Amino acid sequence: MKITIELLSDICIGSGESYNSVIDTDVTYDDYGLPYIPAKRIKGCIREAGLELKDFGLIKATEFEEIFGREGDQSSAFSLSNAYLSNYEETCKALDSCGWEDLKSPQNVLNQYTYTRTSTAVDLETGVADKNTLRTIRVIEKGLKFEAECNWKREVSNKDVLKQAVSLVKHIGISRTRGLGLVRLALEEEKIDQCETKCSRIMFTKDKLGEKNKIKYTIHLNSAVICKSPQGNQAVTQDYISGSKILGLIAGGLKDEYQEFMNCENEVIVSNAYVMNDGKRCVPARISLQKEKDQSYDEKGNLKLKDMILLKSADEIRGKQMTPANVPYIDETGTKVEVTTQISYHHQRPADKSVGKATGTDGSSFYQLASISKNQDFCGHIYADKKQAEMIMDVLESLNEIRIGYGRSSEFGAVDLKLESVETVSVKSETCKDAVITLASDVILYNEMGMLTTDIRALEQVLRNVTGTEDLVLCNPFLRFETIGGYNVTWRRRKPVFSALGKGSAFLIHSDIGFDIGKLDGKFIGERISEGYGEILVEKMSDSADVTVRKRELSKEEPGLTEKDSEMAKPEPVQINSDILAGLLQTEFAGRMENTIREIWEEKKKKYKDSLDGLNAGIAKLRAIFKAVNSYEEMQEQVEGIEKNEKNSLCKDLIGFVNPCEVAETITEEMKVSYTSEFENQWSEEETFRQAYLFYLAELKYFVKELLNSKKEEKKK
Repeated sequence: MKITIELLSDICIGSGESYNSVIDTDVTYDDYGLPYIPAKRIKGCIREAGLELKDFGLIKATEFEEIFGREGDQSSAFSLSNAYLSNYEETCKALDSCGWEDLKSPQNVLNQYTYTRTSTAVDLETGVADKNTLRTIRVIEKGLKFEAECNWKREVSNKDVLKQAVSLVKHIGISRTRGLGLVRLALEEEKIDQCETKCSRIMFTKDKLGEKNKIKYTIHLNSAVICKSPQGNQAVTQDYISGSKILGLIAGGLKDEYQEFMNCENEVIVSNAYVMNDGKRCVPARISLQKEKDQSYDEKGNLKLKDMILLKSADEIRGKQMTPANVPYIDETGTKVEVTTQISYHHQRPADKSVGKATGTDGSSFYQLASISKNQDFCGHIYADKKQAEMIMDVLESLNEIRIGYGRSSEFGAVDLKLESVETVSVKSETCKDAVITLASDVILYNEMGMLTTDIRALEQVLRNVTGTEDLVLCNPFLRFETIGGYNVTWRRRKPVFSALGKGSAFLIHSDIGFDIGKLDGKFIGERISEGYGEILVEKMSDSADVTVRKRELSKEEPGLTEKDSEMAKPEPVQINSDILAGLLQTEFAGRMENTIREIWEEKKKKYKDSLDGLNAGIAKLRAIFKAVNSYEEMQEQVEGIEKNEKNSLCKDLIGFVNPCEVAETITEEMKVSYTSEFENQWSEEETFRQAYLFYLAELKYFVKELLNSKKEEKKK
């Protein structure tokens, strides 16, 4: 299903942000600059309409809760995605095909669909505008159509309730009582061939499975995903997808079979999904990596670091002021990778619908949500035996839409999850005396008294038990501590809050008699390992503490491409294959016309700089003539008819500077050279004349004002 939204008036879907000092209230738009309507706004309006149906007795309370959920213990029966322009995909492809970044900047694209409105507050007693109340908002133009995907998460008895509620929504956005936000919503059933649209999530067959398997899974974010911090702070998101979310997804699909799934001989383990770079999984970097203070990347994009855990002598850093390198994730090539996150602003309206805005009381308030930005890829592993792996494959193939994280019923959490490959788990044996351990995920430990602890001696004992080495010691630790907690929505209770050893922590292990490093490779230790906790990385100790980290963007450059080549490389000519590109080119044309007219006038106005005689009256006459004519030729005829010789001569001189047809022809040829030979001015001759002279006459007006002000200043002196 999909919900179509037609704008019957201009609309402002506030993003909670401003744009520079120009716009006080901005609209929501994506990375391209294309406006959209967040799903939380749409769903909130639909839910309000459903409440009205219930309050008027048109539907039962049970029907309302069945569709829209119940706060605390029941989610809604449907999920909703953001509403994008009806031709969104085609527009994105057209923008991607355009190589001119200056032409398709987000603000340029956004201006094709929006404009600004200015308002102020008026003192009711004096009728004068209040000071400091001038506000500018950006609005999306009426007439546009948006579409939002709507999917049922579970079957309900009366689907018509949702259709009725959708049709009742008449306003969305801010200032809906002041002429903005009038819309027409409709819920439409889409007849889609499921065989053609459903893509397989399994990239291998069951005959590839062994007795013990390591399955690689990848997640592509189709929308922003909220992975709440364990502390419960909704303004902070984790920068990875925890294994517990994937395990919960599998459990939801298995339903009654989940108990059998978990009671198999081997415990299933789902690791955390970390960000990918060039198709490979990154891992948390060690917190022991440090750099010199104020050190930056060199010309090649490399940064020289010291791994303090491997430092053999203080002489290596003597006289240097070291500081943490703050490398979040790193891939196997040494490339630094960061996860992009975003903040979105929301508010809950009060129970009294006549108020119409958040007041901070009566349960209504403003709040913000942090999330991982869309269009990023993450990767993790699932460790399972053959039976468990087969059950996982069957479950993922049976699921329709996959959503994870908080707020997944609206706006957030839409992902593509795939099982990419599988390999049989094999144990390699190799004895060594020293190794470096990095915690790839948080580790939860209990001490000998059965109490949660972060004591490294408890960790040391766990490693001894895993390796079977009694003299193994843990030394030179660099530790980070994390708070583990959360909230159980089903039971409406907080989970126990405690501290754990955080990912990125690193330390050395040593044994005089040696230990089998193969027993630690790919191992999970501690508690709750099925949820992704306790993953460790082990490697032999390096002889040097020097580490080189590279910038991520350099890894995507074409090999052998020099700076000179990059400067000389130019984008391919733009192909005008969509309305958005045609609109952007026409906007660029208008901007160039204004600049050209300004340059012409800057050169010619010097002859009028010392004299105001008749200039003000001549410009006023031209402005009056402009309102009554539709072409440059008509304007010339009107000027010819001016009786006073001085004014006639002055007006002829002024309009002779700017011939709009000549200016338009010159700019058109420039545009063909700069962008594409297909470009043609879309304005008619009349529109070209009016646009050119609106700007030109404004320049003349400001010129006179500047001269008058300068004369006044001279008199004062």
